[in-house]
Amino acid sequence: MRKHMILDVTLADCQRLTGLADVQRLGHLLAQHGLQIVVYPTPGVEGVVLKESEIDDYLAQMQPQEALKASARGEMVIPDGRSLLAVGMEELQWHFSLEFKAGRIAVNIGGLVDFEFRDQRAWVEPYARRLHGLARALYPELQPALAAVYEFDSRPIFGDVLKRKLKCINWVNIFGPPYVEKYGREFLLGLPGYKTEDLPDGGIFYQLSPAFLTDDPQAAEALRQEVIAYCAQAGLKVTCKAPYYLPGVTSPAPTAPQVSDEELEAYLGEMLAVTLLLDDGTRVKPIYIPWADLTPKQRQMAVEAIRQAAIAEIKRPERKRIRFEFNEIPDELGQMLVELVGWDNPDIEYVQVDMDGRQTGWARKPLG
Repeated sequence: MRKHMILDVTLADCQRLTGLADVQRLGHLLAQHGLQIVVYPTPGVEGVVLKESEIDDYLAQMQPQEALKASARGEMVIPDGRSLLAVGMEELQWHFSLEFKAGRIAVNIGGLVDFEFRDQRAWVEPYARRLHGLARALYPELQPALAAVYEFDSRPIFGDVLKRKLKCINWVNIFGPPYVEKYGREFLLGLPGYKTEDLPDGGIFYQLSPAFLTDDPQAAEALRQEVIAYCAQAGLKVTCKAPYYLPGVTSPAPTAPQVSDEELEAYLGEMLAVTLLLDDGTRVKPIYIPWADLTPKQRQMAVEAIRQAAIAEIKRPERKRIRFEFNEIPDELGQMLVELVGWDNPDIEYVQVDMDGRQTGWARKPLG
């Protein structure tokens, strides 16, 4: 019986990750996508979340230039692990490491979902989908030769990636231009499964199944064998272990289409432009946001848009009392509001109210 699952996303041989400045930029990219770097000063002591201004200095300690020089000389370089804290998934274990080989860098992000000491089986699919989102978001920023989302025993070997070998088909696979050049666009787009997609840089996105987990092990095995047979016809011997069957966990229902960043930006603009004026002169802004449906990056977009709207109200020439009404105040929004206006500001109030009967635009006009 399983005691845990280790899920990861790897982005290997990153063309845009070659030195210290790039590694520091990576730290900020992780922060933008809801992943905070956590430092543990001594064993057993509670971790400290780095502030945005501290990320550069801390990641500089990983000394990627020295590691790159050593790996280029053929020396073994041990990946330097760091812990992460994921917004919205704080109870799960996360890790972050860089791997150096032949002067190149691979990024590994993931963690452990526990079944033995805590029953976290329900977190497996959300965890996998979070890694899926990271793979899609970080791919154009880092431009890896290969990216994959997988369970740990299917991890791409960095040395194989450098030789452009294709040995394992994972749940999510992004083949960069080097792999497309070697194996051919027609072959990669023809892989059996749920989705293949051409990418703007010439790479190919390939997802084996809609969900990471399946409640039909026989159908999953048939799909795996179909993939293996397809590759064998091209002279390739591959393994394929996804999708995964986990007793006691049903396959999740298909999710609603993800709203795009552009659609969210337009929605926020329309909603924040609405202001109600009460008889006593109070200006009220009702703000409905389905936070659970947003990616980490989009949650930050929403928080920043609200911050700018609040600043605009504060700077009004004839400022009146303002009241922000939210359907939900998640931690990152609450923290921003406290830092901006404090707890008991007599001129600015923010509250959470029941909006089930009066949701604004999103409910009447679903995005996506």
